[in-house]
Amino acid sequence: MQAKVLEAELRTETGKNANRRLRSKGLIPAVIYSHGKAESIQIQSKEFSKLFKGRISESVLFDLKIANKETQMAFVKDVQFDGVTDSVVHLDLYKVTKGEKINTHLSLEIVGTPKGIKLGGQLEIHDRTIDVECLPTDLPEKFTVDVSELLVNEAIYAKDLKLGDAIKLTSNRDAVIAIVHAVRKEEPVAPAPSESASADE
Repeated sequence: MQAKVLEAELRTETGKNANRRLRSKGLIPAVIYSHGKAESIQIQSKEFSKLFKGRISESVLFDLKIANKETQMAFVKDVQFDGVTDSVVHLDLYKVTKGEKINTHLSLEIVGTPKGIKLGGQLEIHDRTIDVECLPTDLPEKFTVDVSELLVNEAIYAKDLKLGDAIKLTSNRDAVIAIVHAVRKEEPVAPAPSESASADE
C-alpha cells in the first residue's frame, strides 16, 4: 500500500506540564518506538487529523518525517483521548523496519445485507478488527467482509476470511466476526381475569 506522510519534530521537554503546554499550542506529544528504543516527538494536531480523518487505525502506514532526521515508516500503536473533548492527547508510534514483518490490527469493513434478515433474522457484528502478521507492504488499510450470503443462524468466523498467503491471521481462528441470529418472538400474554368475573364465580 502507498504510505502517507506525517511531519514531526523532536521534543526535549517531557512530563505532564510540558505536554499540557504542547496541547495548548495545537501539538500532540508522541513517542516513537523501535526495538526497545524510544524517542519523544511532537506532531501538529491538524496534520494528524487530516491524515486519519477521524478514524485512527493501526493498519494505516505513513512516512514519518522528523526534522533533521531520515524519513521512517511508522504506524499508530496506541492513542489516548481526552475524556471530555475526545481529542487526541498522546500517541505511541511504532517504527517499521524494511523487510521485517509486523504484528498489528487490521480493520474490517462489514458490507452487504444478509439474506437472513429478510427471513426474520438480525445481524450482530462481534469484531471490526483482527490481529495479523505481515510485511508492511502487504498490509491493506482495511479488509472487506461481505455478509450478504448469511442466512439465519449462520456466521462468519476469523478463519473464513480469505486474507491471502502474504497475511497471517494471529487472532483466535474461531472468533466470530458477524452472525445472523433468529429473532425470538414473544408469546402473547393472556389477559388477567377481571375482578368482576372473579366475583361472579
